[in-house]
Order: sequence, then structure tokens, then C-alpha cells
Amino acid sequence: MPEFFTLQELLLPGLEFPCSDKLYVRIKTAASARRQYRSLTLFPARGRVSFDSFFNALSVGTLKRATIIEDLFLLLEGRGDFILRVGIHRNGQAHRWVQEYGISLPSPPLALPWAELEDGLLHIELESLGGGEISGGRYLTRTAPLAPVRLGIVITHFNRQFYVVPAIARIGAALANRPDLAGKIELVVVDNSRNLTRQEAGAATVLPNPNYGGSGGFARGLIYLKDHGFTHCLFMDDDASCEIDSIFRAHSLLAYARDPALAISGALLRELEPYRLFEKGAAYANGRTRPLNHNRDMRETQQLLEAETRRERADYGAWWFFGFRIDQAKAFPFPFFVRGDDILFSLNNGFHVETINGVACWGEDFQLKENPGTRYQGLRAMLTIALQTGSPGRLQMFRIMLGWVLSSLFSYNYASAEAIILAIRDVGKGPAFWRENLDNSAPRAELAPLNAREKLEKIDLADFSLAYRGDTEPGARRWLRLLSLNGMLLPGFLLRDQTVFEHKSFRASYRRIFRFRHVLYYYEAMGLGYVAHYDRRLFFRALCGFMKISARFLVTLPRLREAYQRALPEMTSEAFWRRLYAETAQPRKMDCE
Repeated sequence: MPEFFTLQELLLPGLEFPCSDKLYVRIKTAASARRQYRSLTLFPARGRVSFDSFFNALSVGTLKRATIIEDLFLLLEGRGDFILRVGIHRNGQAHRWVQEYGISLPSPPLALPWAELEDGLLHIELESLGGGEISGGRYLTRTAPLAPVRLGIVITHFNRQFYVVPAIARIGAALANRPDLAGKIELVVVDNSRNLTRQEAGAATVLPNPNYGGSGGFARGLIYLKDHGFTHCLFMDDDASCEIDSIFRAHSLLAYARDPALAISGALLRELEPYRLFEKGAAYANGRTRPLNHNRDMRETQQLLEAETRRERADYGAWWFFGFRIDQAKAFPFPFFVRGDDILFSLNNGFHVETINGVACWGEDFQLKENPGTRYQGLRAMLTIALQTGSPGRLQMFRIMLGWVLSSLFSYNYASAEAIILAIRDVGKGPAFWRENLDNSAPRAELAPLNAREKLEKIDLADFSLAYRGDTEPGARRWLRLLSLNGMLLPGFLLRDQTVFEHKSFRASYRRIFRFRHVLYYYEAMGLGYVAHYDRRLFFRALCGFMKISARFLVTLPRLREAYQRALPEMTSEAFWRRLYAETAQPRKMDCE
């Protein structure tokens, strides 16, 4: 009997993640999802379910383009008699059925029409002929992998035991249920806080580490994998908030990759709207980043197809889920501490970044985390990457910096504006700044009082008399707003001494807050918020400070660019990180006691 290799499991809804069944299965008639058992019950009255979903439709175009897979089979687990239909969704074309079987479960693997397909989302539909149950399944191939893959999952941890300990347990339990992957996938936790206990670590390999942030943690993990015979690496967030089959699918893709430079970027789904994409791949150009496929609803078939259609290539993949072949990582992370390291890592190594249906994580909203500290980290990374990877002119760099500072100033977030000024100052110190601040302790201390001024706290909306405004705006009002710098040049009697409501985001809606003296920024999901106040003095003080520091930065721009580009190879070298970690403790294998 020929050997079969698993490409991906058929995922059924469970209790781990509170998301819509439609991300897994579309229940058409007379069927029920049993989340506790991850199974589907189909009733005698012609129960019917379809798997044209985010987690279960197969990405034909990506697999054809990126892998050497030559055939495809389906193995279903369960009991009962069914009609099995195989269909294909293609963007801009009518759906069509390509095959139909009568099957009795359990049954042997069924051949699917792989050779005749070109792109689109391949899926199956099951119709019960007398009641039955689906308890699982998998897509298989007889194509042998190009080479053995030994994948190391690297998670960087700092004082988040509440997240990382359950993640370790989930990954360990899932690996125990896949004996075919024994010895092929292992978990490495880089413990930047050096406080994981033996019991918490489970069967993971733990590397106690100085806190050099995500950059340093992932660099340390990569060194360990290189030294211990791993072929591939998967960087992941410390909560590993994903269906574990996403990890197994990444392993399969890497095993069948045509191109050794292929890297797999997991999509990010919004934790509060678990069906909503934040991004599926990301673009970088001229000091600016942009999420691809932002805000798509993964419950909708057409949105799935749009997210599968490559209208542009992804330039990088974020490190909440990023897999690659280790021998293709010629450059190591730059010591950013946090923010920007994943962008530069992809650009420096020339990875060919792919995304695929069903490989994803759930994550917190970025707007919840946005504060002076993250704005400081974000801008200093964007400026540094622009200097390292291109030849930005003074006008281009000024536009980047001006956009960042004005978004804070016009939102009354003057602490964030001050943090942006600090970022420009620090990048202007050249590569020596990064060498002298590997642990980011001095910048963090300087930012602490700024973060306190925009700190989210528990808010009771009933304590405020709030005004609510829409986004519509007459033309005359718009011109007045623009000419008055969003109200900063208006006389005081034209301002309203009221508090206007704003959802917490990256910046305010300038139209909504115009002429209000106070803004309540509120994050409804957690009942958190803070009030920002109109302050003409702080506005112009920060604006003057920005003009001075940006002028100094732009005068030295050619010298800065040359210095950063000269330092880049050494500061992203393996030798740089090995020297840094030469005196650190040896890793230890921690087993449950």
C-alpha cells in the first residue's frame, strides 16, 4: 500500500476559541456541531454540511504555485452513509461541482481531481443518507516531501505565564496526538523573564535569557535551533493563540516548498471579532507598512476568495506566526527590542512570503495597545528601516515624521507627540544608540511618565456627560477646521467645554473632535478609557520641539543613512548575537514533575 502524507486536518468547531462555526463548517440542514467532542452529528432527515470555510477549504492556487504536491486524497473519519461532493470556488466564476461519491464510513482514502485544478478553494460537502457522525478527516498526498523537516517553534516569553503555560500544554498535547510528527516538531521557549518553573515548562526546551526584547529572544532561539540540527523555524507569540493544526500545516508546506526562500506568514484574526481579518500578509514601502486583506469577514465565501487572490505580494510576515527555512536566514534580527524587527528580517533575507487559507492566529487589537511607548517604538523602527534599506530623501523622511506627530497632536495626545520627538532624537544618534540600549531600559524609563498620561483605566460612562458626533461635515466647516489646525488657532469662545466620545484607536477622527475641549477615548470591550484635553500651549510646544529635532535629523540625513547601512550587516549577523550571549546560562530541558 502506498504511503500517505498528511497535508492538513479537517478542523471541526471546538471549545478552545469562541468563534463562529462558519469558520469551520456551514451547516445547511439537519446537523449539529458538538464542540465538546469536535464532531458533527448529521440527522437522518438528509443532514447536510459544507466545508467551504476558512479552516477547511483547500488553497489550490497557493499549493500549486508554492509546492511540489502532485496528487490529493481525502480521508474521512466517522460513521454512516453519505453522499460526498467535491466543489471548487473561483473568484469571478460560478461555483462548480467536480466530483460526487456515495461513501460509507469508515472508508479508505478517496482520490480527488488534483491535476485538473488550477486555483480557487477546493471543498467538500456531505449529505447524510440515514444519519451519521463526522469525527474528523484529513487531506493527504502520496507525493514524498523534498527533504525531512525538523521544525523548531520559538516562543519568546516575558512575565506572561498566564498565556505561555497553557500554550505549552496545548502544543504538547497536540503533538502527542500526532505520532507521525514525533521528533519533527519541537517547542523552544526563550524565557526573557527567567521565571518559568519546571512544572510550567512541561516538555518544552527553555532558554533563560537576558531581556533584549522580542528581537533578542527570537535571535537566541534561532541560534539554539541552528546549533541543534533543526532545519526550519517557526516564530510565534507567547500565547500561541491558534488552532494547533496551523502549525502542522506550516510544517507540511515547508516540507513540500519548491522555493527554499519560501516563508509562511500566518494571518491575524481579531480576538473580539474572531472572524475578522486584521491582516493576511503585509506590505512595506518607503517607511510605511500596510496590512493586506484588512477587515475581511472570513465567514463569507466571497471574502475568502478575495483574501486568496494575490493582488500584490506580501513583503514581510509578522512574528505572531512566521515560518522559514533556517539556512535561508543569512541575516539575524536587528536589535530593535520590539517593533520593526519582523519587517527588516524578511526584507534582509529576501524571503518569498506566502499566506494560505486556514493558517492564522487570534490577537488583541493593536489600537488597545497604542500608547506613547508603542508610538516611540514604531516610529524609531520605521525611520531606521528606511535608512537601512533605501535612499530616502529629506522630503520623504519629513513626511513620515510629520504624519506621525500630527496624528498625535490633532488627537490631543501630547504625550504621544513627545514620545515621537524622542524617537527622532534617538534614531538621529546613529547605530551607537542601538548598541548602547540593547535592553531598552533607558528609553523605557524616559517613556514611563508619558505612558502614565495616556493610561487606560476603568471608566464608567455614566460619570460623563458625553457628546456624540458623526463623521459628516459641510464643506465650509472642513475648510475652517483645516485652516485652524483642527481648532488650535480658534479663539477660546468658539470651543465647546464638553467631552466628546471617541473609540480608542490609533488616532481620533479629527472631524468628530473639532472644537471640543475634551475627548474620552474608550475601549468598549474592556470598559477602559482616558480623557485627553485640548491644550494650545502643549500643542505648539510639542510642534516647535518637533520642528527643531526633525530639522537636525534632516541636516544629518546623508551621514545617518551611510552609518546605518554600514552598520547593518554586522548588527544583523549571527556573530553579533553570539558574542552578546556568550556569557548566558546553558539551556535546560524541563520535564514535568
